[in-house]
Amino acid sequence: MELTKRQEKQLNKVFDNPKKLRKWVDDVYADMIVSCEKKTEKRVCEYLDIYSISVAYTLSYVCGLGKKRLPEVMWRIWNNVDCFKSGHLSLDDCIEELEKKRS
Repeated sequence: MELTKRQEKQLNKVFDNPKKLRKWVDDVYADMIVSCEKKTEKRVCEYLDIYSISVAYTLSYVCGLGKKRLPEVMWRIWNNVDCFKSGHLSLDDCIEELEKKRS
């Protein structure tokens, strides 16, 4: 980890007092956690965008959905995602329903 000149000066003061050192370590740790959370959220959003575009492209290319049906199907997909998040729909329910249709 690279330190700024200001941080290097602070370290000299901090090492003289264990309480200050502990607070500094805690602050650095908290900053690292926030940074990692932001990067993770950004990556998840990127992959959701990629997945969404891939699904739309596949439905258009393979299934031939056009201007009228594609937006409706994509809306239904994202509505189902919202239902999963709210707890109105579960993976087990979906798997069970799909198995019924396959038989």
